[in-house]
Amino acid sequence: MKNIKSNKKGYSSIAVRMIEQFIESGKYPQLKQAEKKIKILTSSIKERLETSECKRHVFKKQQLVGRFVAKPIYETDTVALNEYLYDLGLLLHVVEIDNKKIQGNELYFDMIQDFKLPDTFYVKPSFNKVGNALNKFTEPFDVTDDWSLDDMAEMLASLKPEIKILGNEYEKLKVNLLHLQEIQELKRIPKENRTPIKHKYGSLSIVTNPARYNISAIYDYIGEGLLIEYGTPSSKLLEPFILNGTITKSELDQFKTLKDIRLDFSVMTVDDEQKMLEMLDYKNKTAAANRMAG
Repeated sequence: MKNIKSNKKGYSSIAVRMIEQFIESGKYPQLKQAEKKIKILTSSIKERLETSECKRHVFKKQQLVGRFVAKPIYETDTVALNEYLYDLGLLLHVVEIDNKKIQGNELYFDMIQDFKLPDTFYVKPSFNKVGNALNKFTEPFDVTDDWSLDDMAEMLASLKPEIKILGNEYEKLKVNLLHLQEIQELKRIPKENRTPIKHKYGSLSIVTNPARYNISAIYDYIGEGLLIEYGTPSSKLLEPFILNGTITKSELDQFKTLKDIRLDFSVMTVDDEQKMLEMLDYKNKTAAANRMAG
């Protein structure tokens, strides 16, 4: 751990060199500035279009599409849903422990610690004044009234490939950082004693993801009661059972109460929209065919 101990001048380590090089290359500031520009442009396009009766707007020249989508906000009776899934024999395959909820029951929380799966981690950057200055726009960026929709779409079309490349590079960097020996050593330190790795532009923290547990072992030792009361079905784990026809979306929806409807807006490439619609169509047809076959 010698290479990650702090001193007044900061740190000297492979992790520090990697993050500093990524920042000094201009890639991280470019990524952050591109993200801010995309957010401003998308919001500005939304404001221009939200009075239109049309919910889908195509920018042919730029091969982009703006979409307004109504997103229902539900409140789910999770306990009743869990009981239903248990009766179907699915609960153990799709449930995850709700960490926030179970911490309110000290007895159960202490009992399940024996069934905790190995921790997983992610890298979280923080920036000091020098780092924040680098990540800000070098010159003001505002979308004024004289910008046309085509002007905004043109800039979005140029930014989207850029942010995809830079975002992938940054994600790859974070994965590589997690595999470094010095980071592996840092992971073994209890999180309350873990010190961020400082560099010229801020620091890197190694953050533990929410705890996950061996569901089958908890069921064998404690029973279904804990899972029904303190579990939450994972939509990702449920999806294969929807696709193979074991359960339908309408069966799940019966435990939901509509509370609100939010109107979301996004701008994507025409190709990405086509891929998304094809995937949704494939999933719907697959689920329907499997239900018929069953």
